[in-house]
Amino acid sequence: MRKLIINEKTKEVRCAVFEHEQLCELHQTYSFDNEIIGNIYIGRVTKVLPGMQAAFVDIGINQNGYIHRNDLISFQQNENTVSKPSISHYVREGEQLLVQVVKEGTDQKGPKLTTNIEFGGKLLVYMPYGNYIAVSKKLSDEKERSRLLHIANELQEEKEGLLFRTASKHKSWEELSDEYIKLKKQFQSIKTMYRKTECVFEAKSFVERILNELAIKPEDTIICDQIERVQDLKQQFPTAKIMYHDQKESIFTTYKIEQEIDKLLKNVVWLKNGSYIIIEQTEAMTIIDVNTGKFSGKLSMRDTVLKTNQVAAIEIAKQIRLRNVSGIILIDFIDMKHKEDQKMIEETVIREMRKDRVQHKVIGFTELNILQITRKKVRQPIEASLTDRCPTCNGTGRIPSKEAIAYQLERELWEHQFMDEEAIWIEATADVIELLNGGNGEHLKQLEEALKYKIICSEYLHSIPSYSIRHIGNVKTIMERLK
Repeated sequence: MRKLIINEKTKEVRCAVFEHEQLCELHQTYSFDNEIIGNIYIGRVTKVLPGMQAAFVDIGINQNGYIHRNDLISFQQNENTVSKPSISHYVREGEQLLVQVVKEGTDQKGPKLTTNIEFGGKLLVYMPYGNYIAVSKKLSDEKERSRLLHIANELQEEKEGLLFRTASKHKSWEELSDEYIKLKKQFQSIKTMYRKTECVFEAKSFVERILNELAIKPEDTIICDQIERVQDLKQQFPTAKIMYHDQKESIFTTYKIEQEIDKLLKNVVWLKNGSYIIIEQTEAMTIIDVNTGKFSGKLSMRDTVLKTNQVAAIEIAKQIRLRNVSGIILIDFIDMKHKEDQKMIEETVIREMRKDRVQHKVIGFTELNILQITRKKVRQPIEASLTDRCPTCNGTGRIPSKEAIAYQLERELWEHQFMDEEAIWIEATADVIELLNGGNGEHLKQLEEALKYKIICSEYLHSIPSYSIRHIGNVKTIMERLK
């Protein structure tokens, strides 16, 4: 049984997924800017780099996107791919491209793009140029897989691609056909919009995307703190248990998720048997080290090592999902002398990682007894989204990011909604105040209207983003203290 907690009351939107009362996934928006993953743009190629087999594309935002030759549908459909012509063979500067964002940009790199665009629905994913049909690997019933593949063959036209989600299980031909037609119409509606560099299709909202990925089941429970979303969810999932969180206390505080997030920002994770793991994330890779710690065991050294590694393997798979660790992952288990012990640990990791919906591969142990895993990067790891490099120690430590502090402040302000006092005085660093204000102060105005009290901000100097609530009372008293 799963429980989904949605915190949508503030500008930061967060979703936590529990399986059997254990937190297993955490999703959140990462900045005060809107997420653009899944958005489709009419872009213009600004630069072609044959040496990198990539091109930069202006999509009308503050960063140019980049696209690799392998993500061009023209390259994928080229029958002569054995010779692998240069990217210059497929695109040129000034050319317009219909592109979709597949990965958010960072400070150092713009968003990653593809021309193999897709439209995701509740039951299936439609790819106009995908040229293949498939059924979710999580749907193991061979008879049902065969039925869905037969329907896909009937629906598919020319070089289209169709991927049936887990939620398509036991759905009728009519239901699947209706969604296919709906998604196809979305694509046809943007084909006529080749005019200028602009966004021609906005992907589903952050919450809708997560709900689609999770494939909500009748036995699932969804708890949300936004009444409009609750009403929509009750219509969308009439058989699931939908609940409204109407308390002043933040929903993530009520369900003890905030304290779990604090733990995720620490690099040491203690295990129940007294052993521990250390998780170090770098630009190039993530290194996880297993230590026996306080656990000495009651049996032989071999059994003690194996038991510690088994407990650690289960926790490591959980932490990879929770922290959204991606790229190259190297795990240094306590040294095992016997190959059968290594095999047992590898099988444990593979079994636990099957719970992860993100594409990954457990490669195996190296000659130095290091277990290798690769995991696709879909979103930023939680450490990168909630913290920044410390300016004082030249990047060897991490501090809370300005966005994380601004979100924390907004959540605290919501806990004072409908209070008897008429104003709150906040003292904060300039970067936090700027984020709270939003463009032209619009976000602060909307916040004051929703909370029913005045928010007065004053700036103080500090090397790291921070804030404090100085006074709660009437406006006159606060203004006198500010003089």
